[in-house]
Amino acid sequence: MRVYLDRSLREFDTVYPAGGDDHSAVKLTPDELYDVSGADEWVDVCKE
Repeated sequence: MRVYLDRSLREFDTVYPAGGDDHSAVKLTPDELYDVSGADEWVDVCKE
């Protein structure tokens, strides 16, 4: 499966994939998320 990450995630120091909070989800930097997800690339999926 191809994986893409939205560029807007890079605006944050920390992201929590799959939702939740810092007690129920994995705390990652956007770059760590990119690495562990095996993402193909960063893309812009937001409307202006």
